[in-house]
Amino acid sequence: MSNFMDESRSDGLSRRAFLRAGSLAAGGLGLMALSGCAPQEASEKTDTAATGDAASGETRVTTELAIPAAAAPEKTTYDCDVLVIGGGFAGLNAAMAAKDAGASVVMVDKGNPGYSGLSPWPSSHRWFDPDMGDDADAFKKAITMGGEYLVNQNWYQMWIDHSKETYQRLADWGLMDRYDRCADTEYWNDLDFQGYYDANASVDRHARWLPLIEEAGIEVAPFTMVVDVARDGDAVCGAVGFHVPSGTLVTFNAKSVIMAMGGGCYKPTGYPVGGNTFDGEYIAYNLGLPIANKEFDDFHVTTSYASGNSFVDNQWDWLENIWLCGGDITADTAESYATGKEKAMVVARVTGTIDGMAVNDGTNIEDQAAADIGRRGGTLSGNEDDIRIGKMLSPKPKGDCYGAAVGMQSHFSGGVFCGLDDVEGATGIPGLWVAGDGINGCAVTGSAYPVGVGFTSNFTSIQGHIAGEAAAKYAASASTSGKVPQDTIDAVKAEIEAPLNQEKGFSPDWARDELHGIMSPFWVLVDKSEPALKAALTQVQQMRDKVVPKLQATNPHQQRLCIEMKHKVLSAEMKLRASLERQESRGAHYRSDFPYRDDDNFLCYITITKGDKGDMVIDRVPLKQDWVGDTKQDYATRYAVRFPGEAKAKGLPEEESTGGWGK
Repeated sequence: MSNFMDESRSDGLSRRAFLRAGSLAAGGLGLMALSGCAPQEASEKTDTAATGDAASGETRVTTELAIPAAAAPEKTTYDCDVLVIGGGFAGLNAAMAAKDAGASVVMVDKGNPGYSGLSPWPSSHRWFDPDMGDDADAFKKAITMGGEYLVNQNWYQMWIDHSKETYQRLADWGLMDRYDRCADTEYWNDLDFQGYYDANASVDRHARWLPLIEEAGIEVAPFTMVVDVARDGDAVCGAVGFHVPSGTLVTFNAKSVIMAMGGGCYKPTGYPVGGNTFDGEYIAYNLGLPIANKEFDDFHVTTSYASGNSFVDNQWDWLENIWLCGGDITADTAESYATGKEKAMVVARVTGTIDGMAVNDGTNIEDQAAADIGRRGGTLSGNEDDIRIGKMLSPKPKGDCYGAAVGMQSHFSGGVFCGLDDVEGATGIPGLWVAGDGINGCAVTGSAYPVGVGFTSNFTSIQGHIAGEAAAKYAASASTSGKVPQDTIDAVKAEIEAPLNQEKGFSPDWARDELHGIMSPFWVLVDKSEPALKAALTQVQQMRDKVVPKLQATNPHQQRLCIEMKHKVLSAEMKLRASLERQESRGAHYRSDFPYRDDDNFLCYITITKGDKGDMVIDRVPLKQDWVGDTKQDYATRYAVRFPGEAKAKGLPEEESTGGWGK
């Protein structure tokens, strides 16, 4: 990109701006605004371990550095009709819907609503709009083909039916306001983060989140990690966790619970999801619920020269708009749209991972606003009134390697499997619902993400709203006590404190890096095969048995990390076992030893459940016949996109080009 080396560019992007972006962004306003807690200053070294009561504000535990403990929260016991765990798009909509239905509602968030999980980072938002000319049959054709016939058509119909009203609800809350992207302002060349933020602070969606919740009369417990959901008999009756800054135990008595806790990753290296750690999945698995779709992985791209800096190839995303997308799937483009997206997933990601990608020194810049409107998710309807113009983020360097958030299932709707007919998120445990990406395993996009950019933020909002209404209705007539039993409180307290009492063991930071090292190689993450998966599984089992029981902590933050490591190791084992079970290639799951689709055996969801003896029980749930298309159709027509090695294995001609969205 020759003109990048010029000091000034015609599009207003200066060479100096981009060369400085990578180093400054991580320390800029965005990182400060999104960090969960301010760092605590260490006191002087001490020769002996100091102990004290966190609630009193005394020093807790040290070896060499004395860390002042934060004050305990004013409130440590909550009583409500509906408890919402998680404050993202799903949790926000769930809490507001339950409150509107007349329930008393408490929201608990491991971070702070509006700034935690994946919710700060969506850069686009999509809805189906028949008034703008959207064609339901075209959308269904695209999702079915692009998701490679694993799509939950019931939930996708819910999106078609409710996505427009959901967008309008979010817009009414002030979360979809428009303003100029940074590259089109005077703040761009000088990297004036503060100036740009100040100019748009009144429309910053993140800052609106918490006031919106509180104005509705919903209590919020921020910076509090839920460790377990409690039951009284068969029904849920609340949850127990701890206030992470102080280590204080917190109890939530509730008649119904909505887990909107998101998914997770093993270690973020280029994508800002460090707080997503499979917490809800772990709780649900140990409650005996089946976990589905673990074999699919959203291996986002990052930069090899700054792999830990999420602001390099996600430039200013948190500060800019959620750009409005949709209208790019028509009757004429539905099939080519689906195959184009598949090619981008299969050819660009799988082949790019296996073969390697072109070296990038930071000068390979992508400006999505200059891309084809269909490629960026904008309307092809020809309707001049259509406001869905697609992604228009400021230019940013392109990544050159995959693995920005290993283990993340964003967009694939993995998590708790509630059955083929469920459209509520009802788990089967009375009073317990799941809502949102990474925790509700509904597989609304099947094995890939073929519906276009911006789908997830809208869809998870729909799930949250539906779950909120259902939970409120249940709570109104529930016979449960709504009181957490003391033995559950005692068990959670012991689990939280166990790492503090571990005299010899392992650091959770070290364990996290070891797990990431096991799961991040491309021959485990993308180019899967039985030998590689089994080797990784053996190592994960060693971590499960030898490391997790001996994780150590010296302060409340490390207590959180220790608990999260248990969740990550369980997730890794489930992911590897599900990947071994699916002996085919489909969507975002590629097996080099089975480089083809196997409709006879794998038009199913793979679920993993905790067995009576603590072992993992794997099942296959066949899909409904009317969801899977014409299985007698010619293979090459049904699957127009080839995995590496598939053409040879099936005796088919190789593809001539990769194509693209809407082409």
